[in-house]
Amino acid sequence: MTKFSLFASLYLLSACVWAQTSAIDIHAAVDTQLRTNEQKHGIPAQAVLVLHNSDILYRNATGTTAIDGSTLVTPKTVFPVYSVSKLFAITLVMQLQQEGKLDISAPASRYVDNLPQSWRTIRIDQFLNHVSGVPEYFDSNDFSRPFPPSLEAVFANLKDVPVSAPGERTRYTNTNNLMIAAVLESVTRTPYRTLVRQRIIEALDLQETWLKLADVPKARLVESYRAKEGKLVPDLTIAWPDYSIAHGGAYMTLDDAGKFMSAVAQGLLVSKAELKRLWQPYQFANGDLGFFAAGWDYGRSGRWHQVGHDGGTKVRVRILFDKDLNDHYIVIYLTNGNKDGVWSSTLVDSVQTLIVPK
Repeated sequence: MTKFSLFASLYLLSACVWAQTSAIDIHAAVDTQLRTNEQKHGIPAQAVLVLHNSDILYRNATGTTAIDGSTLVTPKTVFPVYSVSKLFAITLVMQLQQEGKLDISAPASRYVDNLPQSWRTIRIDQFLNHVSGVPEYFDSNDFSRPFPPSLEAVFANLKDVPVSAPGERTRYTNTNNLMIAAVLESVTRTPYRTLVRQRIIEALDLQETWLKLADVPKARLVESYRAKEGKLVPDLTIAWPDYSIAHGGAYMTLDDAGKFMSAVAQGLLVSKAELKRLWQPYQFANGDLGFFAAGWDYGRSGRWHQVGHDGGTKVRVRILFDKDLNDHYIVIYLTNGNKDGVWSSTLVDSVQTLIVPK
């Protein structure tokens, strides 16, 4: 049995090792909060998991997969995780950094040829932390326009588009993650999807994680919605290109999201020593701190450091850890939309406050 298979077995076993009194109290409190969130924000489907180290403190799913109320949500329901998909690319970069196969403080042009001239001094860590200044590769106001057919075409299309001064301010774009995927493919000479499958999905035995919509069991997939004038309307149908998997497009169940995040927090994908080194917020020349730490959202909550990522208003994953990564909590909150545009951090905070000590 591999260490990852053993981890998966222990992860599932821990669901049976609850301290009954505190577990009942926690479960009741979070159940109440989810009902409040559902009613206040108009959320059709929710799935929430809270872990303390290897112990499951809360695991539940509520609502229906679509607003017609036909199918109840369970922990086996599949959710799109949107930009949480970026954490696969980010984790792979951290792995290769640890293995000495790349240097995130080096310009990306050391590894990728034919970049726009204005990009050639931009460092990998600046792409990771969304301070590269590179523009978005698509028009978010008009998804009817065709996407470039390849990563190479993306870079060619942007060669004459101005870049704001790298390293001076945060400018979140999906283009940054396309650059990270290009670095990964160049260093390993392996397609990005294959890297994710080999190094993360198969390594952790994530049997309910998919990188293509066509592979998802449709009977278990939620319908996705967005807010419009205080109402739920179906999400836009966007024909994303294949390479967009570097920044979005993965699908997961609650448990697989938990297995992935727990493996990260326990140092099974990247060592704790390397995580501790890399999970530092980007510092600007004037001493101000950015919002990201090696590509992960970064913040503080009392004595806890916290890292994670959102999928816009719909999903968010978060790790809270002490300074030595010896103690951690994980909060995963998956939804299929809401009617008032509430941000996913608000939903996570509502649960975190009930469980995580100050």
